[in-house]
Amino acid sequence: MKKKGILLHWTRLKRSLSKHYHELRLPSGYKRLGTKYGGWWIDTKLLSSDPLLIDCGLGEDISFPIEFSKLFPFSQIIGIEPNPRSLKYCYNNIPSNMKIIEKAFWYKNNQDIIFHLPRSQEDLPDGADGVSGSIHQSHEYVIEGENLQVKTIDLDRILLKIKRTKCDILKMDIEGAEYEVLKELTQHCNLKKVRQLLIEFHHHATHHTINDTEKSIALIKSCGYKLIHIEDRNYKVRPNFRTAT
Repeated sequence: MKKKGILLHWTRLKRSLSKHYHELRLPSGYKRLGTKYGGWWIDTKLLSSDPLLIDCGLGEDISFPIEFSKLFPFSQIIGIEPNPRSLKYCYNNIPSNMKIIEKAFWYKNNQDIIFHLPRSQEDLPDGADGVSGSIHQSHEYVIEGENLQVKTIDLDRILLKIKRTKCDILKMDIEGAEYEVLKELTQHCNLKKVRQLLIEFHHHATHHTINDTEKSIALIKSCGYKLIHIEDRNYKVRPNFRTAT
């Protein structure tokens, strides 16, 4: 039993050292903003003078946009979130240069869509958060039969609404909807409006599989983007081409 415990500890240590070694080799300009749970890596060298962060899926940890706001005080931050519980938390914590749109991020604008509410914390497996609602009923963290109808918003409408043509960072933690959104964005070349793409994939929690995630990554690469870093289920992607500022 003791030998098994030592082996498990050694495996975790090797994984941790490998991760930190990879992060040390990231190019200069890369920073990780936010908590261990809610943080993301970004390339600060790709940002414009007044960077736009579109943060889709806020949950109950907005440490990433908060730190982004502190580091880039002239930035504009748009949060997209349909979950009432998350919204209550966010409105009590958002920085002054952040605005929230109470809609679900989707590939079509102004659609009525069913959003399945999350289970309570005590009903979730260890390590899971209690705010992971989803448009997919297959999501293992939602309550069967408890949902609400929400409106959707797409990337084009967000940019039009704030009179911008490009987005410095698009972050998606949208609980399984990323597969449909990415398929549409890549088919219509809308990804080229995005300088950096941060995505959490949810093949672990929905009916989607790791193969679906690999297909999504291949679609992104086909648009001229390069996968820079993977942190657990969080993928950081940047263009392989020059983007106009």
